[in-house]
Amino acid sequence: MNIVKQPYMKNKFSIALSLLILAVSAGCSIHKVDIQQGNIVSQEMMSQLKIGMKQDQIERLMGSPLIVDPFRRDRWDYIHSFKSGKSDAPRSQYRITLFFEGDQLARIDSEIPPEGLPER
Repeated sequence: MNIVKQPYMKNKFSIALSLLILAVSAGCSIHKVDIQQGNIVSQEMMSQLKIGMKQDQIERLMGSPLIVDPFRRDRWDYIHSFKSGKSDAPRSQYRITLFFEGDQLARIDSEIPPEGLPER
């Protein structure tokens, strides 16, 4: 009689375990996070940026640049990229390069996507 109950119990345990695994895995989904790298430069910051500003004024306004070339201290690069984890949209990126003569801003070069910069 014990021999008959044992396969029945193993089968019941296997079914219960399978249902538990199915219930747990049904609640799980792959979560992709947004990947944001670099300096966030807003439209408001860009509108305050003026030719002739000193480096310390710009650093207070925009923060430290992402890249400062040790061989070209007259150039600061602010780069930002964003990849959404929620959609398959391509990565968006913008770049703002500031050129200095001495301690003063002489030129602004930028590559800004069509959707523009964030408001804040």
